Amino acid sequence: MLPLSLLAVALSWALFALTFGRYRRRPSLHNALYSLGLLLFALAVSAELLARLQGGWTPFLYRLWYFTGAMHGVTFLGLGSLALLYPRAARALLLALSPFLLFGLYLVATAPLDPARLPEPYTPSGAAFPPPGLLSPRLWTIPFNLLGTLLMAGVALYTTLFFWRKNPLRAQGTALVFLAALVLASTSALNRLGVVGLEEAGRAFGVAILYLGVVLADRSARDAGGRA
Repeated sequence: MLPLSLLAVALSWALFALTFGRYRRRPSLHNALYSLGLLLFALAVSAELLARLQGGWTPFLYRLWYFTGAMHGVTFLGLGSLALLYPRAARALLLALSPFLLFGLYLVATAPLDPARLPEPYTPSGAAFPPPGLLSPRLWTIPFNLLGTLLMAGVALYTTLFFWRKNPLRAQGTALVFLAALVLASTSALNRLGVVGLEEAGRAFGVAILYLGVVLADRSARDAGGRA
């Protein structure tokens, strides 16, 4: 599974570089949030790879992975997707979520760890934290992941249907983004249900689809600009 982890890391950083470059050329809330979301995702898969390479989690790597991946792997991607259609709504939602984001960071940074609960020392599972409860980070991953996935998948599906005839290339790109959201959400849900061992394949497949979708959507935008 190590080659899949390497692929996920390489594609994640490449996708972050692509979207951050887009943000520098065309600054917007959408591009900023999407770049932040992809940065967090790249940090998460990199932490997973480092844990596997060194044979186990360190407390810092585990907490970094949990906050950037398990808790917020799709939160900012979803907010960025919402900002593409409704920037004011995305800004208001981000403001409303800010106290919960900070509270989640506090819990991840301070909750006690027991790596002995993990099936393997490097397993990407939240089991090292206390069981789900109001003061356990494991409870707070659920609303963040659900919100991010619904926003990301919902906007991608809407734009796919909207551009299906007007801009087929863009529709294909957003359809791939929708599929990537489902793959990443399914991987996360299986992990939360105790099904481990599929993370590397799920994340590599999901980020590969997401990369292709973003590239196609970008290409459609450049083509449309060239024809204008």
